[in-house]
Amino acid sequence: MTNKIEYAHRTFAGLGAAIWELFGKSSQEQTNLFSSYIGAEIGKLLLEKGLVNKDTPVKELIAIIADELEVGEEPETTESDGSVTLTIRKCNVCPTKVGGIAFETTVCPIPGIVRGAIDAVKGTRGEGYAKLEPGKVCEITEKVSP
Repeated sequence: MTNKIEYAHRTFAGLGAAIWELFGKSSQEQTNLFSSYIGAEIGKLLLEKGLVNKDTPVKELIAIIADELEVGEEPETTESDGSVTLTIRKCNVCPTKVGGIAFETTVCPIPGIVRGAIDAVKGTRGEGYAKLEPGKVCEITEKVSP
């Protein structure tokens, strides 16, 4: 991990802490909303750089997002039953792991960022969900349009 990307990781951790303080128990939904706007900007940047295009398969797109943001060590992207899942075991963004902040619920920015980036690249309004275990293993699943 580069030293410069650590600033972005801390930014995401701080975003989570701020949302938790402002919104409390509904903080993951609020984090998803806020971070989807960040994801849309990231999606636009990926398009501008020519790293992706509208025809990039969702599985490949999610893998590129994870790689570009250096979300963790060896993130895994799998596809089955019309969905793509990003599994992160050693997260570099987790507000609990990186920021050392204990929350009663989750405040992970990655699901919103992934959703926002996919929507910006594909021109969609898709659906997804996350199974988050802060500091352990997190899975972000996105439905793939036929």
